Amino acid sequence: MNMNSRERLSLALSKKMPDRVPLVEISFWPETVARWRKEGLPEGVAPDDFFGLDRIDIRRPFDGSLLLAEQVIEENEDYKLEKNSNGVTVKSWKKSYATPSEIDFSIKTAEDWRIARRSLEILEERFDPKTALSGAESTQDNLLRAITPTDAIWFAITLLGFERAMDAMISEPEFFDDIIGTYTRFVLKLCGHALKKGLRCDAIWFFADLCYKNGMLFSPRMYRERFQQYHRMVRQFCDEHHLFLILHCDGDVRQFLPLLIETGFDCIQPLEARAGNDVRELKKKYAGKICLFGNINMDVLARGDRVEIADEVISKVEAAKKDGGYIFHSDHSVPPTVSFDAYCLAHELARKHGN
Repeated sequence: MNMNSRERLSLALSKKMPDRVPLVEISFWPETVARWRKEGLPEGVAPDDFFGLDRIDIRRPFDGSLLLAEQVIEENEDYKLEKNSNGVTVKSWKKSYATPSEIDFSIKTAEDWRIARRSLEILEERFDPKTALSGAESTQDNLLRAITPTDAIWFAITLLGFERAMDAMISEPEFFDDIIGTYTRFVLKLCGHALKKGLRCDAIWFFADLCYKNGMLFSPRMYRERFQQYHRMVRQFCDEHHLFLILHCDGDVRQFLPLLIETGFDCIQPLEARAGNDVRELKKKYAGKICLFGNINMDVLARGDRVEIADEVISKVEAAKKDGGYIFHSDHSVPPTVSFDAYCLAHELARKHGN
């Protein structure tokens, strides 16, 4: 039986067996596509279409920011320095896909937050009509539809800045937790309002890097005692509206995975290989408990050794596909160090061995 992307991905996210392993890629770097044009990717054809990848329609139908005044502070041919609607001053690069740098933060104290949180109201101006709130643009039942509101823990970290946030977790727990609790409730109101307005949706997908190369940003105990309750609120909302709950989290997630399962997340992505995650081992521990999404090591593909690439793809796909609950994807995104030939080989092997 041939399934469409929505059917195939829905079964994988349900930890069940689709007709084959879904093949997905969320992000090809612009520099990667430029390189591949010179190596055989036809002009005017997107990589997703060329490889026939399963599609996830990712949308952000509303603005969940503090709606602070935006300002361009400096701009030249290389970068732009601007203050965003959360009061964070960000330096972004024009000629590179490199991660933007956060320079300064408007919310520094609990009093700053008490003033700023007043803006977290449900306003029609927050909703973008272009994202098909009426459902008119999302009638394609062959695509899995996911919305990506900001995770509340990640919102607190990026709002205060990493070092300030890590300190506030310990020294000002009421302040830090109030940001998370207030923002969780606000996001759920936004999601509920969007659904009432007609938004068609299959999943909530949080992009929140709550781990780094050595593990979690906070202890399992802190997560259970203080933060887990807010993720469980989102899980309850998903249950009420028949939605999957997906987490994108960079870094070593091995310590975090049991907590995510306990909380009720359906899926973890992208399982960075260089941080120590290995889907072959994770499948043995968590089969049937959470969908594993990713883990194909782009460092291996970048080296270009066809034997090494074959071992990477075949061993992981064969191990992870058993009984369903796996989605093929890079272990983060596809950088320009990966050749077109290397990715073609990886995709060909994944399609063959993912049946």
